[in-house]
Amino acid sequence: MATTSTCAVVGGGISGIAAAHYLRGVGIHAEVIERHRTPGGRMPSARLDGDRIDLGGKNIGRHYARFRALAHALGPFAFEPFGINTSRIRNGRIVTLDSTRRLGSTLAYLRGCPPADALRLAGLCARVWLDARNRFLDGPSFVKLARRADDSPLDAYFSPAFCRAVVRAMSVRMNGAEPDEIHLGNFGTHLGMWLDTYDQLKDGMGAFIDAATAPLQIRCDACVERVTLRNGRVSGVLVRQADGATRQLEYDHVVLATPAWVSADLMREHDAVLAAALDEIRYFPVLVVVAAYRRPIFSANVRGLSFGPDHELSNAGAYGIDRLDRVRYTFSGRKARAMIERVRAADGISASSADALLDLAEATLRRYVPVERADRRDFVVHLFDPGLCAYAPHHYRLRALLDDRRHTIDGLAFAGDYLRGASIEACMFSAQEAAAHVARSAHVRDPRTSHHIDYGYHAST
Repeated sequence: MATTSTCAVVGGGISGIAAAHYLRGVGIHAEVIERHRTPGGRMPSARLDGDRIDLGGKNIGRHYARFRALAHALGPFAFEPFGINTSRIRNGRIVTLDSTRRLGSTLAYLRGCPPADALRLAGLCARVWLDARNRFLDGPSFVKLARRADDSPLDAYFSPAFCRAVVRAMSVRMNGAEPDEIHLGNFGTHLGMWLDTYDQLKDGMGAFIDAATAPLQIRCDACVERVTLRNGRVSGVLVRQADGATRQLEYDHVVLATPAWVSADLMREHDAVLAAALDEIRYFPVLVVVAAYRRPIFSANVRGLSFGPDHELSNAGAYGIDRLDRVRYTFSGRKARAMIERVRAADGISASSADALLDLAEATLRRYVPVERADRRDFVVHLFDPGLCAYAPHHYRLRALLDDRRHTIDGLAFAGDYLRGASIEACMFSAQEAAAHVARSAHVRDPRTSHHIDYGYHAST
């Protein structure tokens, strides 16, 4: 069952880290190559008021079987409930959706929306509830819907009022996108997250990244510039190191666990058709401010608030169920992008612009939740660009292209947020599939059926 095969995993985000672990589980030697100084990708950490905090994704759904299995194998890691608690403004009042009273709060949250839209949403939720495959991109029910409806964006399926009240809160949070920038065929990923309930790691995602990368061989400050082939098969990668020197590294396999546009650039010389398809995957920037205050800002009943498309701020929420004195502000969506461009064109994220961003965030929240500049203790700002993946219409066509033998390279596999979805679990799903592809190529045990480490794979998920 063991093999001496070697694999370069390009990209040190959650997809790359997971792929390396799945490869190790079947006896393939994996080395992660990361262009930045530290691994973690879009899950970085920072210091806030003396504590280490997470700036990227940190909510772990109860359905995240793959993540929880890996955390258990690396742990122990303690989880604490976070649930779902999000609010919107209706007629000047705060209306809250809370997972501890899901049915009643959902009905209250949807009250005032067109009944036809609510029925359409219920039908789509039923598809996700009855078949867990629909939580991910290319779920069977949503592929059928995509064939019929993906020539138009999602705002053609739901009314403008429903898109503004309900859909946008999902799309800007998950994709940084507006309802007219996402499509029905991909909407199962949004509903899968909406129907889940969440925990957080007590020690934060930074501690998980530390534990997950500790046993791995990682080459940082190294940018992969080419995937090299020999006789039509992967032979390695050309890497530019921090000092500017380039070096050819030999591997039997390569997993591109990178954003779609990076994978497109690396594929362009080998397959222009596949590169063009990857170019269609969109990413939207997201700017996050996390602030610590001298008093609780949110309450146990209202821990988050979503804002409409007329605001640069898309969401403000408590950092944790017991950290109501820390607020995470998110700027995403079309209006936020214009603001982000103005900030970058001026002086970038400087101390003065960071302060102004927090002023804007607090002014937006203050209309509904009391928050004052004088209450600040500390804050940090981080720009994700590329930020959140917003996929492309007719996503099943990309899957068909990747499975087409005319567009496959022996020894090459793909993982990332554009393949199965942008959630942490979906990224791990794509990593598992990439490792399985490599394992079949190397004629070793398929990590989806291996019992060496139970990574939580089940045929229905």
